Amino acid sequence: MNIIFLAHRRSLNKTEGLINAYKDCHLTLVSDAGDLGDKFTFLKHLDEVCLVKGFDLVNITRKIKKCDKIICVSENLLPIQSQLESYYGIKNLSPYAAEILSNKQTFDNFCRSIGLGNFVPKSITPTFHSQLEIFNNNEIFTKPDIGTGSNVFIPDSNQNQPKIEYRRWNNKHHFMKYLNDKDFHNDFFGINKTGIQNHRFNYRPCKIMVQEYHWSEEPSIAPIGYIKDGKVNILTYLKISKTKFGDMPDASKNPIELHSQSKATDIAKNLAVWTVPKEQVNPDVHKNIVYFLQTIIDKLNVKDLFYAGPDFHISQGKLIAIDFNARVGQMMNILDSVEGNNIFTNIKDNINPVIESQMLWGASILKPGTIKSVSSIEHLKNNLNYLNTELESGVDIPEFQNLQNKQFNINLNVSGTNEQELFNNYKHVNQLLQDCITY
Repeated sequence: MNIIFLAHRRSLNKTEGLINAYKDCHLTLVSDAGDLGDKFTFLKHLDEVCLVKGFDLVNITRKIKKCDKIICVSENLLPIQSQLESYYGIKNLSPYAAEILSNKQTFDNFCRSIGLGNFVPKSITPTFHSQLEIFNNNEIFTKPDIGTGSNVFIPDSNQNQPKIEYRRWNNKHHFMKYLNDKDFHNDFFGINKTGIQNHRFNYRPCKIMVQEYHWSEEPSIAPIGYIKDGKVNILTYLKISKTKFGDMPDASKNPIELHSQSKATDIAKNLAVWTVPKEQVNPDVHKNIVYFLQTIIDKLNVKDLFYAGPDFHISQGKLIAIDFNARVGQMMNILDSVEGNNIFTNIKDNINPVIESQMLWGASILKPGTIKSVSSIEHLKNNLNYLNTELESGVDIPEFQNLQNKQFNINLNVSGTNEQELFNNYKHVNQLLQDCITY
């Protein structure tokens, strides 16, 4: 079997489990990265690497004559996947489906058009201020309509202190006052008329969408899994806890306790993500999530796809779906690693994967300050993500630590048999790491 992986460099970590599972096939990576780096040791299983500027279709098809399967791990490249599948005669992802699944605003609009409006928040990509009237006086949230998590597009915006991206506002008046105070009113609506092009997203125009914000009354829940022959398969669920911007979380508390702190801020980032077996999810919640996902897949007629999310906020008895990521997630790769690389292999072999381990992927909660020295952390190597930044002399540990902080990225992988054990192990590993640091 000839397989193409489509990925930006920033998404290469999400190919790990799949490359390991399909290493006996002929594997070609198509990327725009000039340097793949040396952290991704699993790339040794690739047979070919095609570096193609702008993911130009003619150049890709000129270099790759035959393909049986395409796996895309950067959702803004889904339209490229769709066009390549058409060329190679693969019936899976239509151009229409690719457009829906690669843009958050288009996805929300699609859900409303097929009768799933109760599952998604009000949203709009405004080009003039009066369009914000649809939100009345409710809280709103602003974010890019492409990309995920910590990506920023507004000029001079900062990932940890974004101007507009991934921010909550008390209401439309709060947002408009901010724009006026920053003298950014005309610029914002101008951006939304044309979009911002960024090479990291293959110059696909990004606009800023506005959604009605719904606080989740408990950590939000997200399914992860895969589509096989048009059927939704949920491997497991994730719970997600957030910490508020500018706060130093209390390392003595567990992620659920910390989650409640996030309600008093405009900016909140993910602190921890942990697995929850399907059997432990409320049956009605599980049933509604399966209905939501399967309806979308049926309407789009998608046959084969990995997915992460949506994040379902639980608000006044309703499930509110936020951001469907139509690609494999990092947590699934972490699970695959601790399960002996069996998850993706079983999926490939049409065997239902069984997840024995429960995992928590959490940001460190370390004392802020400048590191003077670090003793050996060899005993913690199994708990530290290989994508972490280095802990070494001279590094500044910030107050605001989270899973999406790219400047200081110390994330912990811990296992356990249940939620409480995960929390206890998380705090224990964090303390062991803290003990290695001298300020």
